[in-house]
Amino acid sequence: MLDFLEPNRGTTKKISLSILFLVCLLAIFVLGSPYYSVFPTNQNPTYYAVITVFFLAVTFLLQRADRLNKYWPAAYAFFIASFSLWFLSTGILDIPRSEANPAQFIALDKVSQFTHVVLPIVVLTLLARQDLKSIFLSKGNLRQGLTFGLVSFVVFALISFIILRGSGEYLEKIKSSLLWLLLFVFANALMEELWFRGIFLKRLEPFIGVNLSVIVTSIAFGASHVSAAYAFPGGGIVFGVVVFALGVIGAYSMYKTNSILGAVFFHAGYDLLVLIPILESL
Repeated sequence: MLDFLEPNRGTTKKISLSILFLVCLLAIFVLGSPYYSVFPTNQNPTYYAVITVFFLAVTFLLQRADRLNKYWPAAYAFFIASFSLWFLSTGILDIPRSEANPAQFIALDKVSQFTHVVLPIVVLTLLARQDLKSIFLSKGNLRQGLTFGLVSFVVFALISFIILRGSGEYLEKIKSSLLWLLLFVFANALMEELWFRGIFLKRLEPFIGVNLSVIVTSIAFGASHVSAAYAFPGGGIVFGVVVFALGVIGAYSMYKTNSILGAVFFHAGYDLLVLIPILESL
C-alpha cells in the first residue's frame, strides 16, 4: 500500500513546489514589474529591497538546514532575480540619451536595463561558485542552437517586412533606425531569457522536473506581459497567452541545445513584431 501511494506523494510534492515557485516568480515579475503601475508594489524600490532581503535570508537559512539544504540554489535564483530588479530601480548604470532620436532613445534605454539586470545575474552566479553553464551561458549544441535561432529570426523578420511593405515612408523610417532596432531586440532578448528562464530552469528542475519548470517560468513570463503597454490585437490577456507560448518554446530550446543562444535569436525575432506598433507611434 505504501509503495502504491509513493508516486502520488511525489506528484503532490511537485505540484505544491510548483505553486510555491510560481508565487515567488509572480511576486518578482508581476507585483514587482518596473514596466507598469498596476499594483502599489510596481516601481517600488522599498518592495524590491524587502523581497531581495527575504530571498537572501531564505537562501542562508536553507544552506544551514541539513534536511533542506538541497533547496538553497532555488531560493538563490529568486534572490538573483529580485536583486536584479532592485538594482534596475537604482538607475546607477543608466546611459545618457536624448529624446530627439526616438529609436536611439528606446535602444539605449533597453541597453541600460540590460546592464542593470545581466551584470548582477552573472556576478552573483559566479560569487556562488556556480558555473555560467548553470544559467545556459555556454555554446552548448552550437549548430542546433544557431539553426533554430537564425531560422526563427529570419522568419519573424520576413513577417515584419511583409507587414511593413505597404507603407513606404514607414519602411524607410525603419531602415534608418535598423541598427538601433537590432540593438534593442537583442539586448532585450538576452536580458529576458536570462532573467525569466536562464537563472531558474536548472535550479527548479531537480524539484519539479523539466516540464513543470518550463510551464511555471512561462506562466510568470506571460503574466508579466499582460499589463504591459503594448498595442496588440485582442488585449492584454491574449498577449499574455501568446507570450506564455513563446516562453515555452524558448525554454525547451534552451534545454534542447543546453545554451541560451537559440532562444535569444528566437526572442529577438518576435520582439521585432512587437516593436512595429511602438515605432509607428514615435
